[in-house]
Order: sequence, then C-alpha cells, then structure tokens
Amino acid sequence: MKGLANKHYVTRIFLVLAVLLGLALVVRRLLVPEGFGETGFYRAQAPDEEAQREVVHQGKQVCARCHEEQFLMHEHDVHRTVECEVCHGNGAEHVKARAKSLPKEQGYIFKELEQSTCLKCHERIYARPKLFPTIRVDEHYALVGVQESAVKCQECHSPHKPLFLGKPAAEARLHPLIHQCSECHEEKTVETKTRPSDHIVVFECRDCHGVLASDHSQRKHASLRCTACHQVHKESEFATRIYKNSSNDFCLMCHLKKAFKAEGKIPLLESFEAHIDDVSMTDEDKGKRCVDCHLNEAIHDVKTLPKVSSQKVDK
Repeated sequence: MKGLANKHYVTRIFLVLAVLLGLALVVRRLLVPEGFGETGFYRAQAPDEEAQREVVHQGKQVCARCHEEQFLMHEHDVHRTVECEVCHGNGAEHVKARAKSLPKEQGYIFKELEQSTCLKCHERIYARPKLFPTIRVDEHYALVGVQESAVKCQECHSPHKPLFLGKPAAEARLHPLIHQCSECHEEKTVETKTRPSDHIVVFECRDCHGVLASDHSQRKHASLRCTACHQVHKESEFATRIYKNSSNDFCLMCHLKKAFKAEGKIPLLESFEAHIDDVSMTDEDKGKRCVDCHLNEAIHDVKTLPKVSSQKVDK
C-alpha cells in the first residue's frame, strides 16, 4: 500500500509538470511574434516593415538643401554636433509641406525657441560635466544685468553660432584636459585660493599659466573664469578643444545695449559701429576689434602674454 501511495504522488508531480509545460508553450505561442527566429534572432518581416515606415527625422543634410546659410553657420560653430531637429522638432511634416508648396501656416516646425529649449542642455545640474557650458538663470542674468528672468537666450546667443568663432570649431587647437575646483567644491571663490600641499593633483589653467591667471585677477573681468572667454570642449578623456575667441560679436553678447539690460551694471554699447566711429582717429582704427583696445584694462596685460598670443587671434 505504501509503495502504491508513493506511485500516485510521483504521477501527480509529473501531471503538474506537464500542465505547467503546456501552459508555458501556450504563453510562448501567444507572446512570441510571428516569424521570430525563422531567419535569425528577430522577426523575419521586420526589415520589410522598417523599410516601409515613414521617416520622421530628416537629418541636417536634408535641412541644408533649403537652409544653406544656417547650415554653414551651424557647421562652423560648437553646435555642429547637434542635429537641427533637436531644437526645431522633427522635420517630416515640414519637408512634406514644402514639397507641396503649402502656406507657411501649414506643416511648419517651430522656430521661436523658448528659454526652456536651451536649458534642456545648458541648465546647471550636478549630473552634467563641469566643462560643459551650463548656467543658473538667476546668476547668469544678474552677471550681465538682465532684468527680466523670462528673456529668451537667443536675445544674446545665436543658436547657429553661439561663440562666433573665426575658424571652424573642428580646427580649434587641442589642449590637455583641464579640471576646475568647482568639480568638487561649491564655494564660488575656491578657484582663487591657495591649494593645500597635500591636495590631490588636478590640472587647472593656473598650473601652467600662473602669471596670466594672477594678472587676470587684477583686471575688470576678474570675476570671470578663464573658460568664460577661452571656451573648452572635451574631445576625449585626455584632451579638449580650446577656443581663444576674440571676435567683436562674442564681446557684444554681454556688452550690446538692449531694452532688458540694466544701465550701469556693465558697459553697454548702442552698436559697435557707432562706438568705433566715435573713438577712431584714423581709417586704420576702424578695423580694430574690442580686444585691440580693451585687452589691457579688461582681461590681460599684454606684457604677460606669450609671444604667440600677442598676435591677432582668430579663434
């Protein structure tokens, strides 16, 4: 009797396993898509379906067919790695509307960028690398005297050429990777403090350019980091691209007078042309840039600059 009872238990176990296996096969049949595994670890019809699917994102080469001027500016500057549709939205409907010559009101992607569009990438949060240009809106606007917090970024910054580079960004010189004290320290004045002898080794601007950094601390732009003007973009784990920008348009991002800027916060110009006409003594003077006259007082004493940097800078 005991052996017979054990035999019934074994039979029940096998029946349960058989039912579970049957259920598993039914579930697999329901969940695994048709055609999966016939020609590989994917659905056999997937390539054909993908080929028939409507293209949503066009890519900047498609945009360049109609917007060559904007494309060339974009490829020249630091936003060159950002696709047009990241800021403007997907271009499928836009391209179809233009192909059919529909009115502008139909099928156009948005062009009026909002502050929030830029802040998706450039708002300062701890997860972003310190070398990546980020801001806190209240601090940034206070620095340049912007009185209204809702002012759009493109009132001063051109999205297609944010740094107004003299040469293509891809041609900017490579520079060893630098660090900033603010990568670990939140204190605003930490960059100017003496580093303790037992401090971990980091590579900063002042390590190689001590004289320049010390001299800069006595100039009108002393509150600005070196990287405010000498923009750096990480190229690899060991190097950055550094843009030594001295174009007038770059300076005018802060110093051009606009209705939303407070008077007296920083020097403001009605226009560069009017300013240069006012101060020019000769025709040769009219070809000068901001840094040709204001470098000494605002940024660096010319005597402290390396000989290679004393020449005109075009980046």
